[in-house]
Amino acid sequence: MRILLDHPRVDVSSSMATITTDEEADGYDLSAPWADETNGLCGAGVPGMLELITGTHTGYVPFRIELHESAPAVDPAWEEVVEVSFQSESDEAFLTGLMGEEFPFDLPRGDYRVRYCASGFDEAMVSDDGTDSYLLQFWPAPPAPGRILVQTSERAEAWHRARRTIVPEEMDEQEILDAAERRDRARARWGDRVPNDRLMELVDAGSPLDVLTELDVDLEFAIADADEITQRQIAAWAALRCLEASGLSGESLLEPAVDALRRGESAPPPFDELRYGWDVLEWSRVRRTSVPAPPDGASRDSPEEWAIRALQYSTGRDSLISALQSVVCLAYVHGRDGYRQAFADLRAEFRGV
Repeated sequence: MRILLDHPRVDVSSSMATITTDEEADGYDLSAPWADETNGLCGAGVPGMLELITGTHTGYVPFRIELHESAPAVDPAWEEVVEVSFQSESDEAFLTGLMGEEFPFDLPRGDYRVRYCASGFDEAMVSDDGTDSYLLQFWPAPPAPGRILVQTSERAEAWHRARRTIVPEEMDEQEILDAAERRDRARARWGDRVPNDRLMELVDAGSPLDVLTELDVDLEFAIADADEITQRQIAAWAALRCLEASGLSGESLLEPAVDALRRGESAPPPFDELRYGWDVLEWSRVRRTSVPAPPDGASRDSPEEWAIRALQYSTGRDSLISALQSVVCLAYVHGRDGYRQAFADLRAEFRGV
C-alpha cells in the first residue's frame, strides 16, 4: 500500500469535494456524476472525475488517499463505505473542495476500483468541530457496477435514496406514489409539455425559477435544452444587460464583474456573494428606482436590486439554474413594459434559444 495524500484540513463547501485527473476540468453538468450511479456518496459518471459528498457542509475535514495493489479488506471502523469504478486520464490527480485549495497527488493513468469510506457523517451536521473523516482507496481493476458496502447513518441513507438509480422492482408503494405526485406537479406547472430531465429536477423549485414558466415557458424550455456552455453564456449576457439597463455597469466597484461578463465569463469573487453586491449599492449610494413588475404590473420592483441579484446568480455552479435565475432578473429589471423586448434580444443573441 502507498499513501498518495494524507491531509488533516481539506476545505469543503456545500458538502462537496472532487477528485479530478484534469486540473482544468470545469463546466460539467452537476447531475452528470450521478448518472446511473448506485450510491449517493461517490459519483463517477464523469470520466476522470469523482464527486464526493461530505457530512460537513462548510469547513475542514481530513482526507487520506491510498493506492493498493489489490482490493484491501474493509475496515469495520468506517461507518459508510461505497465502491465505484474510475479511470484516471493522466498521471496526476487533484483533490479539492467545491471552491477550495487543490491538493495534487500521483495516480498513474488506468482503470481503478475506488472505495470511499466515511465516519462521523451524521455528527457533522450538528457539530462545528469537523467530526467527520474520509478515506479513498484505489486499486487497479476493470470497470464494474458500483455498490454500497456499509451504510449506518440517516444522512448517508438519504443521499443514497436521492442519488442512486432505482429500478421499478425496487420501488416501494410510497416511492411509486411520490413519483406519481411529482408527475402531477410537473403537469400543473407545464401542462402537456414534457420537460427534459434537468428541468424536471426543478419542478419543485419556487421563486424566482418558476416565474419564467409564467412569463415565457418556450424560453424556459429552450434554455433547459441548451448545452452548458450556452447556458453559462446566457447567464453572463443577462447579468450584463441587467447592469447596463439599471445604470450600474459604470460603477467603478463593479468594474471587475462587468469586464468578466463582457467576456462571457462569470463574475469573479467576491461578486458571488449577494451581501457584497448589496454593500456595493450602499457604498456607491445608488439611487433605487422602481418599475411595474412583469407580467401585469401588480407590484413594483427595483431594477438596481434585481441587477445585483443577476450578478450573483450568474456565478452559480449549476449552469441551468444560473441561466434561468439570471433571465428572470432580466425580466424584473426591464419590468412589465420592457421584458418582452429583453427576451426578444436574448433570442436574437442566442439563435438556438
